[in-house]
Amino acid sequence: MNDTQPQKNSERRPYILLVIVAVVLVYLLAFALLNTQQVHVSFVAFSTDTALIWVMAACALLGLVLGVLGTFLLLRRRHR
Repeated sequence: MNDTQPQKNSERRPYILLVIVAVVLVYLLAFALLNTQQVHVSFVAFSTDTALIWVMAACALLGLVLGVLGTFLLLRRRHR
């Protein structure tokens, strides 16, 4: 008989998650490094030059905040 037993999924899960997180972090780092060129951004009251990655990050953060807020308000309205 074989004395070695295959690892259970619950034992492998932390390593799989670690690999996935590492791959995502490397991708995000490469994405940020490839989007460092300066862009001109015009707002209603002012304009500025900034790195493209900061514009994209600000838009993503704003979208996340508005999405969470909208979901919260919708769920709150339905539970009344």
